[in-house]
Amino acid sequence: MPAVKSSREEAVAAIAGVFRQFGYDGASLSRLSAATGLGRSSLYHYFPNGKEDMAAAAVDHISAEAARAVLAPLQEAGDPARRVKAAASGLAKFYDGGRANCLVNLFSIGDAADAAPGAAKAMAGALETAFERIAVEAGASVKDARLRAEQAIVEIEGSLVVSRAAGANAPFQRALARLPGILTER
Repeated sequence: MPAVKSSREEAVAAIAGVFRQFGYDGASLSRLSAATGLGRSSLYHYFPNGKEDMAAAAVDHISAEAARAVLAPLQEAGDPARRVKAAASGLAKFYDGGRANCLVNLFSIGDAADAAPGAAKAMAGALETAFERIAVEAGASVKDARLRAEQAIVEIEGSLVVSRAAGANAPFQRALARLPGILTER
């Protein structure tokens, strides 16, 4: 059993990892307890409403990670293509090179969607808005920027699924390499 997490923040990070690896339904209390090093009573101390509270905390944690790794580089000043490349690098880290589960998918179906309502829409929406802005800065019309942003998200999310199914991260890596062209080329 891993060392007991000394803070709620450490427990949330471990819980987020379990949700990413096993999905909402597969994130049993046994797995959550093992990952955090906390017993059931301690988990309920931190998360009085159980798994739903854990899912909400995991979504907040994961969203903050995505904001730092992906959205922040897109919002910096400078060359749009360079910023997209920095965001692609952040996506590579955020999704562990294509090995980590697609979070938009994870929180858009089944009990996960009920436990964290609107989470998938918010995650996809934030990324789409940032991608649209970058495309407009690179010279695309608003209409074209929306289409480019949508295409970029489809490539990222789809490549994550294909990478996991194939057991190889090459599809995800190729999708990341295409991002600057999708978003910034005229």
